[in-house]
Amino acid sequence: MRTSTSFSLAAALLAPAMAFAQEPSAVPAAAQAVMGNPWGLAIAFFGAAIATFASCIGSILGVSAVGQAGSGLLTEKPELAGKVITLAVLPGSQGLYGMVISFLFMVVFYGPVVSGEVVINPGQGLALFAAFMPVAFTCMTSAPYQAKVCSAGMHMLAKDDKLAGKVIVLAALVETYALLGFLISLFMLIFVSPAILG
Repeated sequence: MRTSTSFSLAAALLAPAMAFAQEPSAVPAAAQAVMGNPWGLAIAFFGAAIATFASCIGSILGVSAVGQAGSGLLTEKPELAGKVITLAVLPGSQGLYGMVISFLFMVVFYGPVVSGEVVINPGQGLALFAAFMPVAFTCMTSAPYQAKVCSAGMHMLAKDDKLAGKVIVLAALVETYALLGFLISLFMLIFVSPAILG
């Protein structure tokens, strides 16, 4: 019993060393390609991460600001819950823009990179990184400012609940620039991808 326990422990401790002792040919081609030049892929994925978390931070700040303003209005007029929730959701769309751009990048590049057909060099990684910046910065900035418009709109709704449509139009004007950032990032990915994928 004691011998079998010792043997199991020794095998568990030696398993990582045996894995690293393999010949290089035993490592899959895709892993060799990525290990050979990991910086381009790392830079590209870092850009995708920034696109998602920067735009989501903007949406978090925006939705929470409108929610705080809306909760005050709902204590006075609970029947306006639908209109208040609609206004609170508007700044949340910017987080989706960043997530969609990152997701498109992963869908387009995941297969070729993992299969070893494509290796992203550092220059290409920087080009992809730059493609994520428009959506990251426009969405991170526009969501809190859209929230200010929506919060001011709560005062309009408190006086006349028929003004909800006008408040939404005013808030949508701010989001236009987040949409432009999304489109530029999308077009940059579309233009850069063929040059990298071949």
